[in-house]
Amino acid sequence: MHIDELLSSIRADQETLIPDSWAQGRTTFGGLTAAILCESTKRDTDPARYLRNFEIGFVRPLEALKPFEVQVETLANGKTVTIKSARIIQDGKVRATARADYVLPLDSNIIIDAFSSPKLLDKKMSAPLKGDHFPSFFQHFDNYVATEGIPFSGQAVPELGGWMKFKETPEKLTDSHLICVIDSWPPAASPYYDGFKPLSTLSWSIHFANPTYEVSPAEHLGYLAKVNFGENGLSSSQAEVWGPEGQLLARSFQTNIIYG
Repeated sequence: MHIDELLSSIRADQETLIPDSWAQGRTTFGGLTAAILCESTKRDTDPARYLRNFEIGFVRPLEALKPFEVQVETLANGKTVTIKSARIIQDGKVRATARADYVLPLDSNIIIDAFSSPKLLDKKMSAPLKGDHFPSFFQHFDNYVATEGIPFSGQAVPELGGWMKFKETPEKLTDSHLICVIDSWPPAASPYYDGFKPLSTLSWSIHFANPTYEVSPAEHLGYLAKVNFGENGLSSSQAEVWGPEGQLLARSFQTNIIYG
């Protein structure tokens, strides 16, 4: 099922079953879970307010092919900021939670642009991100590794990045789409591990910069994640995501567990 079909049903508040093509082991791909939560918070939110911060917590596995519901609560709705919380319920248990901060742009002469897009290998010179051991959801993405470290290659390289997009181009690139595609990368610590290992995301926060609606959904986006620390199976990383013109789209902060 195409990502647009899934998000459209969430937007219309229709009952949705996640197909197993979006599975990651016994749970749903975390990027899709987060995108569903994001899309749910957009309902009844003033479209003039931009999503600036999104925080996700993964609590329990969200199973594919089983009914679920998304509960959304407006925590605050002031003159400038709207704050919403959302959670996915399946079989009476919380599966994932999120907080979304929507901000009305203010008139200001202050513009701070401290970002320069990293110089990565061209996509044509990069290695496709694929493998027999990768979960089924990888079929929905067209990613290329442009850094020295290859996931699960046993290389002590504390970064991972390259180029990413949906294999089937969405109608447009929204915040929900961006959230989904960001999570299509294994953890930045994965190059250290020799051979594929099961993994999960504990917590995830995304800070949004330039709007995504100005970006063509057919273009590859840049992605570079760097490890903050890693020990006892737990790793922390931060990533930069940028558009075809070199504009910063988001910064992503994740805490991951790699079992093995």
